[in-house]
Amino acid sequence: MRKFILFLIISIFCVVTNAHAGDQANGDRQIVNEFAGLHPNSITEEVDIYYSAVTKKIFSGAIPTKYAQLAALSASVAMRCEYCIPAHKSMAIAAGASDEEVRTAIAIAADVALNSSMLYGSEFDMKEFKKKFD
Repeated sequence: MRKFILFLIISIFCVVTNAHAGDQANGDRQIVNEFAGLHPNSITEEVDIYYSAVTKKIFSGAIPTKYAQLAALSASVAMRCEYCIPAHKSMAIAAGASDEEVRTAIAIAADVALNSSMLYGSEFDMKEFKKKFD
């Protein structure tokens, strides 16, 4: 069931649309990802190819899908993207993430933001900071 939900969510992101196909220099190619149409028409085809590659290779590549989606959720929270958060949370759950794993990914984003704010606001010396990790 979770694989079906994940497939369904990814399918929503990869809906076939012809809305911008007529704007392409090569009108024979159908745009697979509807979000490609948010970019300038002159690069829609290239953006569509990029989105397709990301879906196929990054979210099912070297990092298992569940962990890739949890990382994407954490990044989405850090960026405060109201579009990405529900999408990646749903995809992480569909890929098998537990509620505890989702909460942990969110807490990691919050912790990074807290420490970044504290260091930046305190004007902590970068050279001194980097020495702590040598």
